Amino acid sequence: MSAIDRRTFLGLLSGAAAFGLAGRSNLLAFSTQSSPFRMLVIGDSLIWGQGLLEKDKTYSHVANWLQNDVFKGKREVDVKVKAHSGATIEIDPKEAESLKAAKVDPAIEYKGEVNIGFPSMWQQIEKASSEYGSNGADLILLTAGITDITVEGVLDPFGKDAELRTITAETCGKRVSELLTHLGAANPNATIIVIGYYPIISKRSRASRVFNGWLESRNISSFLKPILNNKLTRPLFFSRIRKKVIRRSQIWLEESNKHLRNSVDAHNAKVGSMKAVFVTSPLTEENAVEAPNTKLFRMKPNGDIEDPLFADRTADCAAVLNDLNSKAKLKYRPSRCAMAAVGHPDANGAAAYAEAVKSALAPLFTVM
Repeated sequence: MSAIDRRTFLGLLSGAAAFGLAGRSNLLAFSTQSSPFRMLVIGDSLIWGQGLLEKDKTYSHVANWLQNDVFKGKREVDVKVKAHSGATIEIDPKEAESLKAAKVDPAIEYKGEVNIGFPSMWQQIEKASSEYGSNGADLILLTAGITDITVEGVLDPFGKDAELRTITAETCGKRVSELLTHLGAANPNATIIVIGYYPIISKRSRASRVFNGWLESRNISSFLKPILNNKLTRPLFFSRIRKKVIRRSQIWLEESNKHLRNSVDAHNAKVGSMKAVFVTSPLTEENAVEAPNTKLFRMKPNGDIEDPLFADRTADCAAVLNDLNSKAKLKYRPSRCAMAAVGHPDANGAAAYAEAVKSALAPLFTVM
């Protein structure tokens, strides 16, 4: 039970019995008919696969597994990706007003690596629905929640822990529940895989590397970094902050898992069948940012990110965001966008996520 947690697995079994989904009537009766199997990818940078080559993305691994191992090459898997970096569940009202005043369509699909809030996940669903028609997708992979709070908001050492718990409940509870309702209505035949987030920073994270990244994100000059980030001065500037950041990372992990799971359970109860499954992250504290066994992209000492798309993303971020800032008077930072892959699953991390999704799907279907 390493790839799917025991509670989820037992829930699937009991749910299947409760809803009469055993045997040939189970949750996913994947037909080997000639029509393509439709897989839809909705959400933020986690399921988009920030910084990864197409072949290394979680959804690519899952699609290949379905086509080659499940369907034995007898049925094509058609993958439609609407997820992108920075996508929020709903578009920010102020941002929407600015875009409207500038006559910029918030539904425009930019390159997925560019870290912007729109098209929102609601817009992603509506766009896919217009392309699919009434039947919708067969399988949906979804990540949602953290972009509405922002990683900075989660890790803010000066934030109040109670407020973090409240906004996590609002986002991963209420907003995700509403999103699942919308997603289910637009895709009545689909099974929705809701994927959980991973530990961002842990006690295993190397303080010097984390502090260097924090300084780099705030455009601290190369001249000042060695003065601030050394064995003598680092404890003065960063020790207490590090402890608070680690605590808030753990709060986010526990609370987001709880509310995402509850949202999935509530959705299944509402529709009367096991139409959604929650998959917890396979990554642990040992794989967190700058941990010795990290499975996340690192920042190099010079501020570059080690992912293979860094150079292209830097150019795309500058072109898109400078244009949007000029037209709509927004305040996106191209430099921050360029660094967006740091802390995201690398090829090994994405492969681990794919195994977790595959393990969650495997008990749920028969090939007919």
